[in-house]
Amino acid sequence: MVRKIDQSNKLFKLALVPKEGVDIPINEKQKLEKSGASDLERTPKIFRNDLGERGFYDTRNSLNDLTGKEWKFMSKSVITRSYPPDFQHQLRKQHGGQKPPLLCADLIKTFTKKGEMVLDPLMGVGGTLLGAALCGRKAIGIEINKRWIDIYKQVCELEDLEVFKTFQDDCKNVLKKASSNSIDFILTDVPYWNMDRVEKTRGKTAAKSNLSQFNHREDQTKQQWLDDLVEIFSLCYRVLKNRKYLAIFIGDMYRGKQYHILSADLAEAITEKTKFILKANLVWYDVSKNLHVYGQPHAFIPSMIHQNILIFRKEQ
Repeated sequence: MVRKIDQSNKLFKLALVPKEGVDIPINEKQKLEKSGASDLERTPKIFRNDLGERGFYDTRNSLNDLTGKEWKFMSKSVITRSYPPDFQHQLRKQHGGQKPPLLCADLIKTFTKKGEMVLDPLMGVGGTLLGAALCGRKAIGIEINKRWIDIYKQVCELEDLEVFKTFQDDCKNVLKKASSNSIDFILTDVPYWNMDRVEKTRGKTAAKSNLSQFNHREDQTKQQWLDDLVEIFSLCYRVLKNRKYLAIFIGDMYRGKQYHILSADLAEAITEKTKFILKANLVWYDVSKNLHVYGQPHAFIPSMIHQNILIFRKEQ
């Protein structure tokens, strides 16, 4: 049983999450100030809205509520900010693919305006939905496993966060019935391809991964895995509004003594078989990850402490 956190601690944590804009670390703010032309110089005076320490907001901004300084910070291709294990991490980590709600909130702030609708078709324990609640957006989640939905709702209760609408079903069934052009941003983390069937090199007995709990087809080939995801994101394309974005967390992996760049495989499959346009590949350097020795002393195998975030746009 998870104890409910005390109110003072919760208020302290939420104070670190600005309702508007992105929380830029002090050292990053100093870099931005020294890096050349400021948002003031780039925005014509007639369109400037002075937001104090946050910087100047361009009133022509149709994508998000960020100032020029915040936009510049979030445009970095590598995300190195440390996201603490909070918002009931001990509870959420029962799911092997949970993501920090504050990271999700930062991404949501980058691709939406306050009050807009976010969708996670593979929600797990609801990192996307928690992130949306933290930054004043609305959200919908779809998850086939009731256990993960229950954990999401429990976290919302413990943290006193808004509980958004969730559907317990195969996301394909829900997406087929959803209204076209109704979603402002899609943020999701895809299930890994047969993660538990990977032979680990650090011991004779492979430890069971939590990720197995959302791999429902253990005999799935990589092509079948890609085909399943392409079908999901083809349906996502219809429900997403025009000129809006899809962001996908996807890690690479070792299998069969070979490194598989799953992010590249998925990006290629989506761009070839859907109308989405690939716009970026962000790299999230997860500083909380522990290093593991896999191939020593005979072979080099990296200890992966990063994930890719593929950014696609719907353009018609």
